[in-house]
Amino acid sequence: MAPRKGFRLRPGRRGQSDSRREELTELTRAQARAMSRRRRREARRRARREVRPERDLGARLAWAAHQTGRRLRPLTAPVAAFFGWIGRPVSRALLFVVQLLAALIAGVLRVGEAVVRWGGALLMSAALIVVEATRRHVNPRSTVAFVGVCAAVGLGVSQFFDYHGVAVDAPDYAGEIGKVAPVPIIDRQTAGSAHLWVLLPVAGAAALLMIAAYRGRPRLAAGVAACGLIGLAVAIAIDLPQGLEVGRSGLAFSGTEAKLLEGFWAEVACSAVLILCGGLLAHYSRAVTGERRRRRGGSEGAARHAPHREVAGIYPDLQAER
Repeated sequence: MAPRKGFRLRPGRRGQSDSRREELTELTRAQARAMSRRRRREARRRARREVRPERDLGARLAWAAHQTGRRLRPLTAPVAAFFGWIGRPVSRALLFVVQLLAALIAGVLRVGEAVVRWGGALLMSAALIVVEATRRHVNPRSTVAFVGVCAAVGLGVSQFFDYHGVAVDAPDYAGEIGKVAPVPIIDRQTAGSAHLWVLLPVAGAAALLMIAAYRGRPRLAAGVAACGLIGLAVAIAIDLPQGLEVGRSGLAFSGTEAKLLEGFWAEVACSAVLILCGGLLAHYSRAVTGERRRRRGGSEGAARHAPHREVAGIYPDLQAER
C-alpha cells in the first residue's frame, strides 16, 4: 500500500506562523486595553462634568477627613485606648450618682406624701372639731355676743382714726379731675381728740358687760345698749358739729370744705351695733332663762312625784312611824 501524499509544512515555517499569531494576539490585547483605558478616562471626565459643585466639595471634604483620620490614627489610638480603659469606672461612678439622685428624689417624694397625708388627717380632724364646736356653741345668742364684743373693740379702735379733715380747693377737683387726683385734705384730727377720749372706757365697759351678760347675767345687756347710746350721743352731739367746721384752714385757703372721715362713721356704726346687740342679747337671754326655769321646774316636779324608794330596806313612811 502506497503512503498518502499531502501538504506538510516545514518545521521552520511552522514556528514562524506560531510567533506571528502570538504577536497578533498580544497586539489585539494591547489595543483592547488601550481602548478600555481610554473609555474609562472618558467616563471619568463625563462623571466629573455631571457632578455638582456642592457634591464635589462634600466628597472632597469626606476624602480629606478620611485621610486626616487615617494619618492621625497612630496618635489617636493611645488616647482611645486610655478612654476605653477609664470608661468603665467612670460609667460606673456616673451610674452610682444617678442612682443616688433617684433614691434621694424617691425619698423626698415619700416624705412629701407622708407629710401630705399627715397634714390632711390633721386638717380633717381640725375641721371636724371646728364643726362640732360650731354645732354645740354657735347659736343666735353667742353670735350676738361675739358681734357685740367686736363692735366694742371697733368703737375703741375708731378713736385712733381721723374723723375730721378740711379739703382744699374742692371746686377745682370736681368732675374728671377728681377721679384722677383726689382732693388734698389737711388739718386731720383723730376721733378721740374731739371728746377727750371719753369713748375708750365706754368701749371697754361695753365689752365687759357683753361678756358678763352672755355668761349668765342678762340684765347687764341693758348696760351694753346704754354704752352704745352714749357713743352715738357723743358722735352726734360733739364730733359732728366740730367735724363740719373748717376752722383756721378756711381762713388760710380758698375753696375749703370740711369733711367727715372714716373715724366718725366707724364710731357711729359701732355705737349703733352695740345698741342692737344689747337689745338682742337681752331678748335671747330671757328666752334661755325661761327655758332653764322650765327645765328646772320639770325636774323638781318629776322628783316630787317620783315613787318612794327604800333606804336600807325600810321605806320612808315606816321610818317616820318609828
